[in-house]
Amino acid sequence: MTWELPREPEALLSLALDYPYDAPGFSYLLNQGAIEPLTASAEDRLFAGRQVVVAHGSNRAPAQLLRKFGVEATIPVTYGWLEDYDVVYGAHVARYGAITSTLVAARACRVRVAATWLTPAQLALMHATERMNYTYGLLPLGAFRPEVGPDPASVAVYLGNHGALMLDGTAVAFAAVEAQARAYPALLQHELQRRLLTELLPGRGLSDAILERIGDAEIRRSFAQRLPRGGPTFPDGFQLLRRLDDQLA
Repeated sequence: MTWELPREPEALLSLALDYPYDAPGFSYLLNQGAIEPLTASAEDRLFAGRQVVVAHGSNRAPAQLLRKFGVEATIPVTYGWLEDYDVVYGAHVARYGAITSTLVAARACRVRVAATWLTPAQLALMHATERMNYTYGLLPLGAFRPEVGPDPASVAVYLGNHGALMLDGTAVAFAAVEAQARAYPALLQHELQRRLLTELLPGRGLSDAILERIGDAEIRRSFAQRLPRGGPTFPDGFQLLRRLDDQLA
């Protein structure tokens, strides 16, 4: 299942260059389109029967959750620190032109990420939206603890199937994600896109190149294949449960 892309060029460019999109800096409940802060007094019933899934990219953002689930959805989103990992760019281009995120092992680094708490039906729908690039599995127990809500029985995550994007021989961290003791250089999406344009498509205009990439799947795939990549696809400690291109583990 895919959500519908806008038709206006300005809106398409925003999807590509503003990823991972604006999100509250606090834990919140997305409740039928409204954003309600979650506090330590939040009732456990809000979280019961839901799977915790680390949202290291756009799934932390209300706008993206609304695109995927609609205004009728109720989804708790809680922040917490993820230990010994970093959020980096993956060697993949989304159909809306953004270079998407993934996790890599990064000893001594900790990142403050969001996590969605999804019902079984919501999780199945999320799988359908992530199937073009990601594999689903579990992180080691205790790697992530939410600032609000109960300690989860398990913590799931989507990891990119194409490894980390590499520039100057190193992964590139997400500047939009708060980190401590980060070892990788960090860039915002628009900074990375301009760097890739200079290196891979010199002489092209950024807007034209991105819109062409969004409008033509073959051009997009060709560009993605040229992205320098490296490192293992999945970090140690990740328990693969399902490849979302319909190959079961």
